[in-house]
Formats: sequence, structure tokens, C-alpha cells
Amino acid sequence: MRLATALMFVFTFGAICVVPQDESPKPKVSKDALSDEQLAVYRAVLNDYMKDSRSTLNLSSKTYPLVVDEGCAQGFKLEQTNSSVALIHAFTTAPAPKVVLLDPEQQESKVKQNDPQNLIKKAIDEREPVTDGQLDKSLGLAFSTGLFSLSEIVFDKGHRHAVVSYSFVCGSLCGHGNDLVLGKTGKGWKVRKTCRSWIS
Repeated sequence: MRLATALMFVFTFGAICVVPQDESPKPKVSKDALSDEQLAVYRAVLNDYMKDSRSTLNLSSKTYPLVVDEGCAQGFKLEQTNSSVALIHAFTTAPAPKVVLLDPEQQESKVKQNDPQNLIKKAIDEREPVTDGQLDKSLGLAFSTGLFSLSEIVFDKGHRHAVVSYSFVCGSLCGHGNDLVLGKTGKGWKVRKTCRSWIS
């Protein structure tokens, strides 16, 4: 039954997981360290994401460029960036507890190796039987080696709001992500809304 459900999931969501090839220049890693304010925003995102989890999270040691959805920025004006080349940052230490920093290029090979799609493809192409136990093990490995990545942050001009996105990828058809708006409170940064989501 689980295999049938997994196959239905793959066929249902497979069509929405096509990622266009990006031909823009490769972003450069900034020489500047992340500011305390940026780290506070990232910490708030990670704490919100992991609030019900007891396991560790694999975090990409590099951010990725953020393309701001217009709906996310309604009601406030964002700071403008002057750089023609997208800049990203590197984490030097984990910004939150239960987070393990990993090189994204190296982890990508482990994600591909443990992709649940490999097992499903084998069941379809080679007509080999797959048990529920094998499927559970495959999904467990995929989630344990999946990579969580954080985007760059864009603040509003008063630095009272921040827009950031994240993605968790555990295979070619295994992952999810969100664009978030955070607000600054007297106790720090807090996730206020999710304005765009995806799942595969």
C-alpha cells in the first residue's frame, strides 16, 4: 500500500518539479561575514522550522540568492542592492542548535545516492518487488541526508521586516520550501507569514 501511495505521489507531483536551467552568472561568496542581525533572522527561521523536531538538520554552509516575490513585500519598501553580481554568504558556525553545517556540493552526491526515486524507478523499470520496509528505509535515509538551504535576506528600509526563503531537498522528487516574512519584535525576529510555498 505504501509503494502504491509513493508511486501516486511521484506521478502527481512530478510535473510540478521541473526546475528551469538558470543561465545567470554564478553568485560570488561575499568577503564580509554575516552580521549579527542576519544571523538573528536565520536563527529565527531555523528555530521555527525545527520547533517540533528532535533530530539534527543538515544546513548548507552557503546561502543562495533570493528572488523576492512581490506579494511578500506588500506594505513595506525593501532595501535596494547595488551589486550587478549576486552575492551569497558562507556560515562559519552553525547559527542554531541541532544544526550541522555541510558543503552543498559534497552533500548533493549523498542526496542523489539516497534519492527515494532510485528505489521507485527500480520497481517500475526492472519490475522488482519493493517491500514497505525497503520503502521506509529509503525515505528515512533520504530525510537524514537531505540538505536545508537558506537564501540571502532582504530587509526593508527600516529593518523592521525581513524576507528570506528556505529549501529542503532530499531527492529529485523529495523536498519542500517556503518564502517567509519576518518581523522584528522586542524579543527578536519572528516569522509573520509564508507568502510562497513549493513541494515535490
